[in-house]
Amino acid sequence: MLSLIDKHNLPIHIAIIMDGNGRWAKAQGQERIFGHQNGVQAVRNVIEGANEAGVKYLTLYTFSSENWNRTKDEVDALIFLIVHSLQIELEVLMKNNVRLMTIGNLSSMPLACREEFKIACEETKNNTGLTLVFAINYSSRWEIVEAAKQMVSEAQANSCNL
Repeated sequence: MLSLIDKHNLPIHIAIIMDGNGRWAKAQGQERIFGHQNGVQAVRNVIEGANEAGVKYLTLYTFSSENWNRTKDEVDALIFLIVHSLQIELEVLMKNNVRLMTIGNLSSMPLACREEFKIACEETKNNTGLTLVFAINYSSRWEIVEAAKQMVSEAQANSCNL
């Protein structure tokens, strides 16, 4: 498939909202978590494909703040999948020169999740290939509030220099 891609007409940044795994699993007669587990392989394929094609940035909208409204069992399973996948895939990210970053409100995530992202981001920070960005515990409202806070902070810092 790579030979079919025009590398001169390749987007620099691709963003994917990962949605529908639970509905897919239900259509297969399975529990929702079955869809999420199969989604891990799809994510792996997308990351490898984007990296091989030469995409510079890939953002995966992984766990929105609305996901907290799911059942406790499903939330726990999603968090486990994120943590477990980070542990397993770190070596592959390093081997493929992929840098990992996060956006969103990671501070509200369970400690194990925060720690695994911290480890993976630190280990991959000097990689120069694809930059893989995981949007974790994100929402448009949170992004707007954070942007406003940053603007106020910058304005306050600059007002002292007048």
